Amino acid sequence: MRKLWITLIFLLIFLASIGIGYFYLNTRNDQKNSSYIETNIIANEPEYISTEQTEDMVSPNAEIMRTIYFNKCGHTETEIENVEKDMVNLNEDQLKEKFDDWEINYFSDKKISIYQEKDEYCPEHYIIGESEGLVNIYKLDKNGEDELYETTNIFLDYLPEADQEKIRDGIEVIGTKNLNSVLENYD
Repeated sequence: MRKLWITLIFLLIFLASIGIGYFYLNTRNDQKNSSYIETNIIANEPEYISTEQTEDMVSPNAEIMRTIYFNKCGHTETEIENVEKDMVNLNEDQLKEKFDDWEINYFSDKKISIYQEKDEYCPEHYIIGESEGLVNIYKLDKNGEDELYETTNIFLDYLPEADQEKIRDGIEVIGTKNLNSVLENYD
């Protein structure tokens, strides 16, 4: 009888093990299925498309750099300034329309660089000459013609002979800084 009890206990332990294993496996499969469902739900969510604007527009605090190349003298003039109010929020195509005679070299929301070539002289050409015994300053216009810019109080007769001849022939000076420097020598 003792063998029978031992066999029955082993049989009960065996059946209990099978029951526990079956219960455990079914529970694990339910967990796997639920995570599989959650993964598919997340993976199959609709893709959202952003509606924010990606095109660069001119910012209110942007700077514009204007570069002009003068063909007749070979000089370049560059000017950097803040954009005007009517340029704010324009895109590159709208800016091209506004500056149709300029070439846009660079465009971003903060910086704009435009370029233009002109078949004329730059406005920085001066000639120091004389008229009626006084030293005069002439400025070359865009066609290269000189026009009176300023009459000084410097009398030609009071300058050394070599300087008088140079002034009568005309001394070409480029830039106001150089002009002021040359005139200081004659004061």
